Amino acid sequence: MFGKKKSTVSSSANSQLKRTSHTPSIISEDVRLTGSLVSQGEVQLDGRIDGDVRVNHLVIGNTGCVEGSVVAESVIVKGKIIGSLNASKVVIERSAQVHGDVYQDTLSIDAGAIIEGNLKQRHEAETVELITNNKESKPELTSALSEGDNDLSFFNKQAAEKE
Repeated sequence: MFGKKKSTVSSSANSQLKRTSHTPSIISEDVRLTGSLVSQGEVQLDGRIDGDVRVNHLVIGNTGCVEGSVVAESVIVKGKIIGSLNASKVVIERSAQVHGDVYQDTLSIDAGAIIEGNLKQRHEAETVELITNNKESKPELTSALSEGDNDLSFFNKQAAEKE
């Protein structure tokens, strides 16, 4: 009889760990966190995080700063990021400073924002890797250039053949 009550309490405790509220977690301006932050919901950051951030939705306020990588579904940046940013939807507002690469599916940048780094769409990065790994084109290129007279360029060879 006591075992059943304990198992009922355990299962209800486990269900409470899941995010049921839509209220964002707030890290206020006077908070400095060293380490990784992980959340399944929304985080409003007005303080500073020295470490990696992995959340579903992130809003970095005007006084907010992340020094580390950020991975999220959506990010709104009003403050500062020093490190890479990887998100499906990225909004960089005019007060923002991003010092690092941004990998995104959709991107919005307001005039006045400071960005030092590369902007890359996530689906393009995969295609570029596939093209650069293609080694079959190199032998064709070298064989076309090595045929015939070495004194003529490739284009001059084609012009000479037409005459």
